[in-house]
Amino acid sequence: MMKHILPITKPLALGILLAVLVMVQLCQPASLLAQSREYVDVKAPLAQKYVIAVPALQGPGGAGPELGTSLAAQANRDLKVSGHFTVLDPAAFDASPIGPSPGTARLSALAALGCNLVIAGGWQQEGQQLVLDLRLLEPSSGKMVLGKRYRGGLHDGPRMMSQFVNEIVLYLTGERGLPQGRLAFVSGTADHKEIYLIDLGGQGKQLTRMGTLSLTPSWSRDGSEIFFCSYRGGFPALYAVQPGSGQVRKLASHGTLNITPAAGPGGLLAATLNKDKDQEIYLLDRQGNIRQRLTNSPGIDVSPTFSPDGSQIAFVSNRAGTPQIFIMSSSGGPARRLTMSGSYNVSPSWSPKGDLIAYAGRAGGGFQIFLISPQGGTPRQLTQEGSNENPSFSPDGAFIACSSTREGKPAIYVINVKTGSATRVTNMPGAQTQPAWAPK
Repeated sequence: MMKHILPITKPLALGILLAVLVMVQLCQPASLLAQSREYVDVKAPLAQKYVIAVPALQGPGGAGPELGTSLAAQANRDLKVSGHFTVLDPAAFDASPIGPSPGTARLSALAALGCNLVIAGGWQQEGQQLVLDLRLLEPSSGKMVLGKRYRGGLHDGPRMMSQFVNEIVLYLTGERGLPQGRLAFVSGTADHKEIYLIDLGGQGKQLTRMGTLSLTPSWSRDGSEIFFCSYRGGFPALYAVQPGSGQVRKLASHGTLNITPAAGPGGLLAATLNKDKDQEIYLLDRQGNIRQRLTNSPGIDVSPTFSPDGSQIAFVSNRAGTPQIFIMSSSGGPARRLTMSGSYNVSPSWSPKGDLIAYAGRAGGGFQIFLISPQGGTPRQLTQEGSNENPSFSPDGAFIACSSTREGKPAIYVINVKTGSATRVTNMPGAQTQPAWAPK
C-alpha cells in the first residue's frame, strides 16, 4: 500500500530571512537559525456540507481484509481535503465491509444517522491487477448517484480511490476538488535540514544529503530543478537539485549571503544577496550570474515571488520599519507597499491565477495565512489553528500548502482555499517546513 511521507519541528520559516530581519550577524549561521523564525478565484463555499460515510470495501469471499479498510481510510482523507463533506467517523457507524450493492438495513441505518451519501464498493485481484468497483449511493433511497470501475496495478488502490473521490466532487460541484502534484519541503532538526519531495499520491523521498542546513526550496518553471540555499560551504549559497536523479549543482555566489531563490520566466531567478553589503534582491540567470539589481533601499529585502506572467515580483522588506509585503516590476523601479494591516507580514506566494497573494502574518502568539489581492485591500485570514507559515499555491490555485503546528511539531498541511479545511500530508521525525508546490 502506498504511504504518505509525513511531520518537522518548529517553523523555521526562511530561517535566514528573519535572522536577517532582526539584524542577526552571519558569522555563526547554526546558532542564528536556531534563534530565528522562518520568514518565512476565491468563490463562496457551499451553504452546507454533504454528510458522507465510507465503510470498508468488500473483498473476495465477502470479508475484505486490510486493503478494504485502508482504501476506505484513503477516501476519508480525500473527502476531508476537498472541503465539501462532513465525513462520518467510522467509529460512529457500522464500518464493516460493504459491497457495491448493500442491503436495505445497512443503508437505512446510515440514513438514520443523517448521512446524505455513502461510498460502497468492493475489490478483487485479477492476476497482477487490482480491480475496484465503486459506487456513490443515497442511503435514504438506495439510489446510485455515481458508479465507476477501475483497473490498475496491485499498488494503485489509493490512486484509484482518489480518482473516484475526484469524480464525486466533480459530479456534485462541477469542479475537481483534490490537490495533485508534488511538494518539495524542508525536514530536519535545528542544525541539520535537507530537501525532501512528496507526491500527493502517497510516495516521498529525500532529495538532498548536504549534511548541513538546506532551506527555501523553489521550483524552476519547467519543473526540471529545485533551487534552494545551503550552508554546505560555510555560508548560505544557492544550489539546484534535479527531482528525478537528486543530482546537485552549485550556482555562482556573490558575497556571504545568497538566499531565498525564486524562479521566474525564461529561466531567470530572483534572490537576495549581500553583494554590496546590504540585503537586496537581484535578478540572476540559471547559473547564478547577476543580470540586474532590482531593489535599492536601506532596508532588508527578501523572499521574492513572481507574478504568473513574470512582470512583477512581491517581496518582504522592513523599509517601513517592520516586515511587510511590497510589489514592484520585475524589471526594476519603485516598489508599492501591499500589506497595510498587521505588524509582521512575510513569505508571499503569488497565485497561479494572478488574483491573490498568500502570506504569513503574525497573529496572537504565532502566524496565520492570509490572502490579499495584488491591488491591495482587506486581507482574508485563511487559517485559525496553531501557527501557520510559508504558504505555497497549488498549480490550479485551489489549495495552499503550508507548515503548521496545529497538531504539535511543524508538519506540512494542504489547505482548501475556498473552505479553509486542512489535511496533514507529512508525518515523519523532526519538523517539516517551507513547502514549494511543483508547477505541474
